[in-house]
Amino acid sequence: MAIIYGVPVSAYVRKAMLAHAYKGVNYELKLTSPGSDEPEFAKISPMKKIPAYQTDDGFGFSDSSIIIAYLEKTSPNNKLYPDTPNAYAKALWFEEYCDTKLSEILSALYYQRVIGPAFFNHETDNNRVDELINNLIPEKLTYLESQLNENEWLIENTFSVADLSLGIHFMSLAHANYSVDANSWPKLANYVERFMDLDIVKQQMETEKAVFAN
Repeated sequence: MAIIYGVPVSAYVRKAMLAHAYKGVNYELKLTSPGSDEPEFAKISPMKKIPAYQTDDGFGFSDSSIIIAYLEKTSPNNKLYPDTPNAYAKALWFEEYCDTKLSEILSALYYQRVIGPAFFNHETDNNRVDELINNLIPEKLTYLESQLNENEWLIENTFSVADLSLGIHFMSLAHANYSVDANSWPKLANYVERFMDLDIVKQQMETEKAVFAN
């Protein structure tokens, strides 16, 4: 059985876990903090970032995008990548955007309100929170609103890695008690509600709430 190294409340570990759940692929979760010196983890994640991954045959590597790309090759059921070249490129672009520029802003609120206080003895910086909520997050949400239409999912109306990469950050915001204003961003609010209502997402949220409870 494959092993995911990481903690469920990490957005990128969450992404890898949800991809496995979506495809119905079993795995073992080995709780590992970023920066861990555990030899097995450090060997397959030289930068000591999570998630890291060990396959059934002992091959190891790290990074959520690489894990999902590998999973797509080994478990082609319930595809996460579109077939057509243009849609495939768009899905990859959304994944990159969500993993970088969007994450920089949305994960910052998650850290300030949840991760920092829970795990790093960090006191919430209310000035930073105000900046994020009033200035930085709205800009990102406005862009996302412009990318949505009446379809259920981002690309070809089919759930893909683009939706997975976007949705994980709204799970973080849910933990941080931030919800999308339906008056300002109606399409995005509906999209987030639809994503959060997926069974695999509900199950993942329960797993994460148990981590915070402990």
